[in-house]
Amino acid sequence: MDPHESEEKIKSYMTKTNAYQEITNGIYPLADDLHSVLTLLDDLLKRGAMGSPFTMVLENIYMLEWEQKLIQPQNRHHEIYGRYIDDIFMTTNLSKEDILKELDETIKTDSNVTISTTISQSLEYLDFTIENINGHLKISIYHKSASEPYILPYESDQTRHVHVNLIYIALVRAARNCSNVEDFDMDRLSTEMILLVNGYPPKFIQHHIKKFFAKYDSMCVWTELNSEVNQQLYNMLLYRPTKRENKT
Repeated sequence: MDPHESEEKIKSYMTKTNAYQEITNGIYPLADDLHSVLTLLDDLLKRGAMGSPFTMVLENIYMLEWEQKLIQPQNRHHEIYGRYIDDIFMTTNLSKEDILKELDETIKTDSNVTISTTISQSLEYLDFTIENINGHLKISIYHKSASEPYILPYESDQTRHVHVNLIYIALVRAARNCSNVEDFDMDRLSTEMILLVNGYPPKFIQHHIKKFFAKYDSMCVWTELNSEVNQQLYNMLLYRPTKRENKT
């Protein structure tokens, strides 16, 4: 609203009611303070280093507004939309030409945003490989060598529970991120091989893998590759609140 128009409306209301004299007296100092804050934020955004926490917060606020142009049509068509910082994942049944047209129209609304697109039946997004198989999404872990976690050698000066936790966390990660029992089993085997190479005793590995499946009553996933029980395990671990979420 135009400041002059706002002022006229306030004066008109005050004349009629005499009700908000005290509040009105505080409006202009607050407006001046707000202007100063917005000017400071604009200056910090222009000078802020890329990747700094403050800049990332402002970028996220900016993206929350911009991405509504993509979210709304996704919701109308009951499609998936997800974003992590500046990586966006979308599903669609539109043709490639229609997708590119929709994205191009969205980009034109803001010259500050540029995007590069990958359109495929299979792609890597963050830590996942996502495949469209006859309309069903298949998810597995994408092992990017540059970001794979380092496995501590068994003979390192770490307490025993650290080695135990490594096995448990690797299995939870695989169970939560592999929607297919065969992919989960392959990831488990890959973890076992890495542990063996790093000096973990076979009996130690087998004991704690067995303990994991026993804990979640899913032993037949390990021994028989039971897909139904694996789906139950997948859903249970995927939707289970984290420790941080339980604290909030």
